[in-house]
Formats: sequence, C-alpha cells, structure tokens
Amino acid sequence: MHPRSDNAFVDELSGHHSRRSTVRRLVIGGGAAVLAARRSDPVAAQAAGECVATAPPAEEGIGFAPLLVGGIIQDMPTGPVDVHISRFTLEPGAEVPMAPQPYAQLVYVETGELTCPDNPGKLMYGPDGTVMYETTGGDEWHTCTPGMTWHVPAGIEDAAINEGSELMSALVLEFAPVEDTATPTT
Repeated sequence: MHPRSDNAFVDELSGHHSRRSTVRRLVIGGGAAVLAARRSDPVAAQAAGECVATAPPAEEGIGFAPLLVGGIIQDMPTGPVDVHISRFTLEPGAEVPMAPQPYAQLVYVETGELTCPDNPGKLMYGPDGTVMYETTGGDEWHTCTPGMTWHVPAGIEDAAINEGSELMSALVLEFAPVEDTATPTT
C-alpha cells in the first residue's frame, strides 16, 4: 500500500486538484525557482561563502566524474574503518595552524588553492593518480589546485593556508580504524 492513501492523493493522481494541493504546488514550485535562481550564479554563490563544485557533463541526464584514479595509499588501517567525508573550506588568506592528524586522509581540492607544508610522508596526486610530489620534511610548502589530491598519513602534524584569491573548497575523506567489535554509527 502506498504511504499516502488518502483521497487527496487519489485526486492528484486522477488529475483532480484541490485548492490546497494547487497552492502547495505553487508555493513549492516558487520556492524551488527562487532557490535555483539564487544558485545560478556561481560567482555570487562563492562570494556569499557557499561552495560551488563543478558538475560533470551529463550524457542522457547522467554525469560521472572520477576524482582520483590510481592513487595508491600504503598506510591504510588494517581491519574495519569508520569513513568520514567532509567538505573543508578556507577563505583567501585563512590558515589552519600546525596540528597532529589522527587519521589517514585524502584531501581532494575542488576550488581555489590549498598550500600545505612539506611534512614527511605526504603524497600529492594529479587528477589521473600520478604522484606529483612526495614530501620529505623540507622547509618548502606545496600548493594543490583543483583536481589534485593530498594524501596525509595518520599521526603527522599538518597545516593549511589559502594563499589564493578565491575560496578553497576540498572534500576530505578520513579513515578512522575501529575495533572488530564496533558497530557502524548512524
């Protein structure tokens, strides 16, 4: 049985619309139009602090864009992991001070520039998975641009700066080890 089995639902399916359902459709449609118009200008959205990710080209209404292909990570936790996926943003000139990273992570840059120190053990991947740089512990800092990915191993100290002129946005995947007896969280 359908979750909405009231007469209003049957009327809507048969093409008969009550005043209430018509008003509801107008309000919802108008709200959707306003939201779509607000988001149609990526520059204005970015200036307002919203993240603007580029959608892949669609073919027959479907778009798929691999973000990292072939990035091999040597230090993943063994056993089950709790995967955390987050969006991280930095305004131009903003920085995150040096701090220990408890879990292995991948940081995929969507927009702007992410500049990080040369702490030993990190890998910078190009969009095709090619290792572009492996950090050695030097004094220099390295910049990832859109489409590039940092691999940051667990336990190292790391920092980040946006030295560019636009909002930096990145997807962060963290891999936190869990005990075999742990149950997934909802």
